Amino acid sequence: MATKSFYETMVIDTPEAGANVAKAIEDYEKYGPYIPGPVQGVNNDPELIRQLGEKLRQNRM
Repeated sequence: MATKSFYETMVIDTPEAGANVAKAIEDYEKYGPYIPGPVQGVNNDPELIRQLGEKLRQNRM
């Protein structure tokens, strides 16, 4: 069981912060909530990346 409230006071103290909140609300209304997917890992192998790119290009055609 949670020991702290989910709701916290949000301070919007600059015009940029206000614009960011407005954009977040607009995006939520347009696209729905953000649900991150599972992270599988990172691969820096250039050969594997090249092969995957070729397969993706072939599948698009």
